[in-house]
Amino acid sequence: MAFNSILAFFIGASLLVIGAFASGPASVCSAGKSQSPVDINTYLSPINKTLEPLDRQYSSLDVQKATLVCDGKHLEISLNGNGGLKIYGKPYNLRQLLFHTPSEHRLNSVPYAAEVQQVHEAPDGSRAVVAILFKYGPPSPFIDMLMPQLEQLAKKPCPGNEQRIDIPKFDLSFLRKWPRDYYRYLGSNTSPPCTENVIWNVLSEAKTISAAQVTALSAPLCQENKNNARPVQPLNGRKVQVYDEV
Repeated sequence: MAFNSILAFFIGASLLVIGAFASGPASVCSAGKSQSPVDINTYLSPINKTLEPLDRQYSSLDVQKATLVCDGKHLEISLNGNGGLKIYGKPYNLRQLLFHTPSEHRLNSVPYAAEVQQVHEAPDGSRAVVAILFKYGPPSPFIDMLMPQLEQLAKKPCPGNEQRIDIPKFDLSFLRKWPRDYYRYLGSNTSPPCTENVIWNVLSEAKTISAAQVTALSAPLCQENKNNARPVQPLNGRKVQVYDEV
């Protein structure tokens, strides 16, 4: 009888923990109404003439340290430095580059080969992301720059713990050369706790990436995470707007 009482206590305690987690921040992923990514209908997205060009200031001098990080689920570049993005005069520092294969965002229901998300954070903790879509084609010079580190990570795929490899002379200046037109909407982080009120800026022109480079991006990940794109989320009445430089 005593054993049954103890067992019942632990089962009840476990259920309380599970219930608390389900009602905590992680529940935003399922209950939130402004989640990302989304499927952008380019034909129904109006031009907003009040939007400003993305003021991106990146250079190798801004980055004190760049590290390629993989835990088997996610692949990212962690950055420690200054410089980044301004939106309506508010500064956001570039903190991470996240890699997804295939793309998380879609244009007119079409998924792309890959997506790189430049995650910026302001001093108050708010976030703004610039998303770059990649379609199959010639190799990307940007991904080529990371191939030595990707190949090193691929030697021990699906690590049981986090692997970190420093990237020497990581140059961010190329990011300023990429297209200026973009789609903007208010969304969320695409991984738990799926925090909302993130300003998303999805560049309108896709860059190219080779099939071998896509394979290299997914090679360090566990088999079940090779496709590490979150499914598209409903807009729930949100409007996607366009900045068009022309």
